[in-house]
Amino acid sequence: MNMLLQILFATSALAIPDDFRERPEKYWDFTELSCAPECRACPEPAAAYKDLKPLLVEGRGPDGKPSEFFAYFAKPASEAPVGGYPGVLLVHGGTGTAFPYNVDKWREAGFAVLAPDWYNQIPAPGLTNAVPKEPQTPRLYLPGGKYVDSDAKVVKANVANLVRAHSLLRSLPDVDPSRIVYVGLSWGGWYGATLTALDPRFCGVVEIYCGDVRPFRPYGPGGGLVAGRFLHAAKCPMWWVVGTNDGVMTPASAQTAFEECPTHRGHAIVPRLPHSHVGFEFDSVVRMVRHFACGEISLPVLGDTTAENGVIRARIVKRGKSVGRAVLNYTTDPENLAAKRWCERANKRKWLEAPAEVNGDMVVAKIPAGTCQAFLSLYERDEGRFKDMCGSSAVLDFAR
Repeated sequence: MNMLLQILFATSALAIPDDFRERPEKYWDFTELSCAPECRACPEPAAAYKDLKPLLVEGRGPDGKPSEFFAYFAKPASEAPVGGYPGVLLVHGGTGTAFPYNVDKWREAGFAVLAPDWYNQIPAPGLTNAVPKEPQTPRLYLPGGKYVDSDAKVVKANVANLVRAHSLLRSLPDVDPSRIVYVGLSWGGWYGATLTALDPRFCGVVEIYCGDVRPFRPYGPGGGLVAGRFLHAAKCPMWWVVGTNDGVMTPASAQTAFEECPTHRGHAIVPRLPHSHVGFEFDSVVRMVRHFACGEISLPVLGDTTAENGVIRARIVKRGKSVGRAVLNYTTDPENLAAKRWCERANKRKWLEAPAEVNGDMVVAKIPAGTCQAFLSLYERDEGRFKDMCGSSAVLDFAR
């Protein structure tokens, strides 16, 4: 490897067409959507679960006609604090629903939670005696049947209904409207990358797995409608938790989001992080929601990242609660370099780990020979169940 490495930042080979970036106002009227919608108790007995309230919320379907959507609402059993509970709008991913198990967990953690279903489904845990956790939760369908998640009309309607869901949560008793965080998983992450540009009322947005920029229409979520095209206009502070071997979003494609988003506040890139509905339980997600909504200390944040003379460096912006180990994550597998950013084999890349050092306000590591992509991470002493309690640097691609 040359002593002076030529660095190709993620966006250097990403050509974004002039007509890709758009304003959300072209598709949605925020003034209308910011009014709290009507809602009623869902009459389906099978939707009942513990202390959750199953609701049918006034919205619109893909055809533009009035259509209700389902949502669970829950709040802690403790007395509400002055000003109300902090809130979470919990938005599921592909193949998912408003999982009652996860809603209950966030309620127990001290949050008022609204979890809408955007597939036109009603979760029905009462149909089985099994623990309604993750994808095993049975579902019923509202009139019109299950929506096709990649249909652009469905996506447009879902974005509008998610803003309506936020408006409803803000209006409910004992909820502090100034402390509501959007938490989106997978498909919910792409929705989050749109809502942050349309709805400025969130105090924070936490993206799990997805929410990158994909300017190769008509492919991508919703025929490209929400594939990062509005992220340049983000208005809410955003944090990402992503994995190195995710089959949907790679470290390099995640970097496109970090650079495109003007309100990016940091991210954690975690080796071998599983892409599943379990993401709602990541310790890093709970921590960053508490940071945005409750003022808790942020996870570590790494800033300016450079590589020169065989050494990679990242500036420490925030150290977190307690500094643990520093790590260089790197791969010598050339798949998914700039020209192959979304290669189907990207999730098969072998990522390796080498020690890094904390040197004053910098994280520093030597770059192993043959490295074609790398990033630094600074962990807290308690690394979490999924080893996700960290902050990561920019992802650098190296020309060889």
